Amino acid sequence: MRKQKKEISHYSEEFKWQVVQEVLTGRLTKEAARVTYGIKSNCAILYWMRKYSGNEDYRHTHSSTNDLPEMYNSKEQQALKERIKHLEEEVRRANLRADLWQKMIEVAEEHLQIDIKKKYGAQPSKPSDKASSPQQ
Repeated sequence: MRKQKKEISHYSEEFKWQVVQEVLTGRLTKEAARVTYGIKSNCAILYWMRKYSGNEDYRHTHSSTNDLPEMYNSKEQQALKERIKHLEEEVRRANLRADLWQKMIEVAEEHLQIDIKKKYGAQPSKPSDKASSPQQ
């Protein structure tokens, strides 16, 4: 019996770089990229990721893993950080607004000598007879 020779595929640097970028940005998983692009090797993308990790450009593959922080400061990461900062500021303002309303209610209750806050388990008020009778 003759063994069949494995077909060796050669991919361009541009192609490898594109696949790695799609995996690193989360558009595809390694397995999804492998299936989508018909890459037969189960570990090729992992090797490519190691080769290109931290590089801005596939033509400059000599950089080390010290460049990894640059990879995490992508535009998408910065946009997410800005969004988080914006949302935290909105929450802070909402909390201040809620505190202000609470204080206003307490001051009004004290000055007007009435209960404004609803009490837990309070019964709803009953409509008066005058409100339900038709006016003549």
